[in-house]
Amino acid sequence: MRRYRTPPLLAATLITLVYATVNIAAPLALSKLTPRAGWNDGPSVRNLLGIPILVAGVSTILWSVASHATEWRERDWRVLKLDPDHLLTPEYLVTDGPYRHSRNPLYLGDILMWAGWVIFLGSLAVALGLAVLTLGLQVGVRLEERGLARQFGDQWKAYASTVPRFIGRRRDGEAT
Repeated sequence: MRRYRTPPLLAATLITLVYATVNIAAPLALSKLTPRAGWNDGPSVRNLLGIPILVAGVSTILWSVASHATEWRERDWRVLKLDPDHLLTPEYLVTDGPYRHSRNPLYLGDILMWAGWVIFLGSLAVALGLAVLTLGLQVGVRLEERGLARQFGDQWKAYASTVPRFIGRRRDGEAT
């Protein structure tokens, strides 16, 4: 299988565009479809409680991307591959950084950001968007994890048996 070198600046730009679209532009656009609860001339104190959750989501995503970037540097940024059988599955298994605590910290960061937007914007449409996103991630994660199990075998099984899918306590080798 041929791997293509992705220039670091291009990779960072594309990742930023994807995450900005999904986690910033989409919720802001959805918020215009319904009235904003708690907003008069600006956000209420209750709405402002969404900001720390948004920050937690952004921080989780940045920490997760940094763990991937370490792997990409080790591979001289040759990480782009065109393989329909493993479209969502990288050729490496990240188990450090936030991946010590969650098998899917990027998705957890997405959910946190959307939850923060729900509270900050006070929008029913954004809350529905969060529900759709969460449901989609539940389905997608299971498909992705099947690919990881095929690709990494016992290494994946050992990792998945100790690290929760999203959040929770690490386990001592019990199956998930």
